[in-house]
Amino acid sequence: MTDTGTLIGQTVSRYRILEEVGHGGMGVVFRARDEQLERDVAVKILPPRMFPDQRARNRFHREARVLAKLNHPNIAMAFDYGEQDGIHYLVTEFVGGMTIDAKLANGPLTEKTVIQLGIQLAKGLAAAHHEHIIHRDLKPGNVRLTADGQLKILDFGLASWVDPERDLAKTLSEDSDDSGAGTLAYMAPEQTRCDEVDQRADIWGAGTILYVMATGQRPFPMASRLKLIDAIQHLSPPSPSSLNMLISPSLDAVILKALDKDRDLRYQSAGELGVDLTRLLPISGETGKIAITEFRPAKRRMPWATWLAITVVVLGCTYGSYHLGWKWLSPNPVSPKLLTVLPFDSSGQDERTNALIAGLTDTLTAKLAETRDQKLQVISARDIREQGVKTTEQAYQVFGSDLVLQGSVHSVGDQIRINCSLVDSKTHRQLNASTITADSNNAMALEDKVANEVTSLIASVQGVQAQTPLSVRTKSNPEAYASYLRGRGYLSDYQKPESVELAIAELKNSVALDPQFPNSYAALGEAFLLGYQQTNRDSEWVRQAQQNCRKSLALKETAEGRVCLGDGYNLTGKYDLAVQEFGRAVQLDFSNEDALRGEADAFVKLGNPSAAEAAYKKAISLRPNYWGVYSWLGVFYYNQARYQEAVNQFEKVIELAPANYRGYSNLGAMYVAQGKYTQALAPLEKSIEIRPNLEAFNNLGNAYFQLRRFSDAASAFQRGLNLDDSDWLLWGNLGDSLYWSGRNRAEAVAAYEKAIVICESKLNVNPKDATVLAFLADYNAMSQHHGKALEQIERAITLAPEDGEVRLRAALVYNQLGDTEPCLASLEKAVAVGYSAEIIRDTPDFDHLHGNPRFRALAHLN
Repeated sequence: MTDTGTLIGQTVSRYRILEEVGHGGMGVVFRARDEQLERDVAVKILPPRMFPDQRARNRFHREARVLAKLNHPNIAMAFDYGEQDGIHYLVTEFVGGMTIDAKLANGPLTEKTVIQLGIQLAKGLAAAHHEHIIHRDLKPGNVRLTADGQLKILDFGLASWVDPERDLAKTLSEDSDDSGAGTLAYMAPEQTRCDEVDQRADIWGAGTILYVMATGQRPFPMASRLKLIDAIQHLSPPSPSSLNMLISPSLDAVILKALDKDRDLRYQSAGELGVDLTRLLPISGETGKIAITEFRPAKRRMPWATWLAITVVVLGCTYGSYHLGWKWLSPNPVSPKLLTVLPFDSSGQDERTNALIAGLTDTLTAKLAETRDQKLQVISARDIREQGVKTTEQAYQVFGSDLVLQGSVHSVGDQIRINCSLVDSKTHRQLNASTITADSNNAMALEDKVANEVTSLIASVQGVQAQTPLSVRTKSNPEAYASYLRGRGYLSDYQKPESVELAIAELKNSVALDPQFPNSYAALGEAFLLGYQQTNRDSEWVRQAQQNCRKSLALKETAEGRVCLGDGYNLTGKYDLAVQEFGRAVQLDFSNEDALRGEADAFVKLGNPSAAEAAYKKAISLRPNYWGVYSWLGVFYYNQARYQEAVNQFEKVIELAPANYRGYSNLGAMYVAQGKYTQALAPLEKSIEIRPNLEAFNNLGNAYFQLRRFSDAASAFQRGLNLDDSDWLLWGNLGDSLYWSGRNRAEAVAAYEKAIVICESKLNVNPKDATVLAFLADYNAMSQHHGKALEQIERAITLAPEDGEVRLRAALVYNQLGDTEPCLASLEKAVAVGYSAEIIRDTPDFDHLHGNPRFRALAHLN
């Protein structure tokens, strides 16, 4: 046998061994040259002492088979495997750069870097888990960073594989029992107990890596093996922010959830971890930002995800002229009437009556949405609540509604009187009205009366047929049904924990009074899910939620029951089962938006975008005249960087809801994201015409600025500031526009000074915010406060040396100071850490450098 130390300079197969780059118990890794393809590769060779060990050879072969199944940019790719002269070798791509361990030699990483690398780690793990592969030995030494900041997961020597064709999990080496395999300091609690592990053990490993990157130390640093095992199984690690004050509570929460000792309470998938990390990414940009928002039904158990807000950097110094006209879309002649049912005004009533009326409005809206009349589309009650729409004007501006149903409630003794009116939201003209009086002790009769009267009101509108919205309802005890309505009413205010508690009490009372009413069990299941999510209760809450969902379905199969169970499966990471439940709910009720959206969300969490896309398209096929489903698909395409397809969907939104200002704003934002700045102008102006809004003003200003129409950009930013004058970025944007417009420089300085004051107030709260500090330095440089600017930018670089935005701002500061050498060096550093060379190329501050060879090289002008 050959000693691995003597292999340097020799050739194994077609690979010339150049140098040793790593070693461990499972192999020695060399950098080698592939003589046939003329590229550097990594060659892992089994140490001679392990040749006689059949178990070691099986593990080595297993790693090759595992890597052969994986092809992802965040996993080191396998090229070859073989044996020559008794030497077993595995060839993978050679990943230069350094391990996470080495990168941490200078201390913990910035929060932004931790998040960005964590997202890449989650993506790589999601790809492995999609192939039923569990790494089982995640640690900083098995994660490598390339020179351009790309993360690669290495060393799958201890990986296990779950055979999807069999009922039982198995490892690829069937003769080994290594359930406790791994590196102790980074093992999940279940690994230290030698329990069977699944993908959640890798979530723990990812959590430890995030913890180390954020703090510079392990969550459990004990040296003693026994003490370390005890700590992993029983002790809680210090919060990262207690060890590093620059870490935010939001990142704390993500890391500590990944490190939950109960694997049922951890993130249930790498995709779920990646989603939460992505939401923590800070907003940054050269001169502004664009926001593309999707109007979507609220996920009641996750209030922060009600709107999928995708914030994109508006690269304010990227210019171009796309002389493409934007064809205004006219309303489809068969477009349905959009109806918004506003919350009935029950002010002056007691709390329980208010809850009853809120629940009644909720059920009424849901029943109206069940109509099969394609000429009427109903905005969901949750959409209305989440957007805070309370007036006819808001319904028109936010949703583009044609019709609004509004009502007021008065109680006299045992009687409730509801005055209803149907209004044309564009003209504010009342089309019809009615008064309903009913016994306050009979909620079912009250609901039926209101539904029938509302049906008659709607039927009076030309082109809309009269249809009774009531679905078949199991007879229920009137008192039980009142408790059910109050429970739903309290859930409409689910952001407050006390409202969830009140809802649970009412719904428990409802099922006690009428154990045969399925809707109360479904609502109770959802309430328990909400309570678990909001108050971080134990898994018993999830169990009770699922128990009530199943009770509901045992009594009667309803869409609400299936959605309830689907939500529970999503919460516990059983996404395959969630897909089945949501799919069945859609079959039962094609108009159920929670079911439609839940199915697509579950596919996204499964890492199956093609199935998610199919689910969105299914939603469109079921509700082809509802603009909301096109908006969902548009944002999905945007996430997939399929910009033109996203544009097509937002155009459809506008076609179906021509008065919806968000449709135009989203479409304009998409054009800006594509660099089609001229084409973006018309929809953004239309959005503002319908309803002046900050997002559209900001996007419009950026589009003009990128077209070098600086005066127009300044005007747009100023109009935005008229809505909100506390946004430092808008003031800075205005300053840049005034500066480059050639107008009185004093006006530009005044805008910069406004931005400076607001930035300084933010730094009083967080003096180590490198992004704000870098922008502050830029504004001071533009205002001729050169000493302050230099001190601030150097401090920002110290805080975030690898931040491309900070490096670009440094170049802008040095450029204002006339220091070309540090300006170019900063630009080179910005490009090296991933900042766009095109942005730098088109920044007007650097126009005078276009003849400089170094600038031409870094800006790709050669």
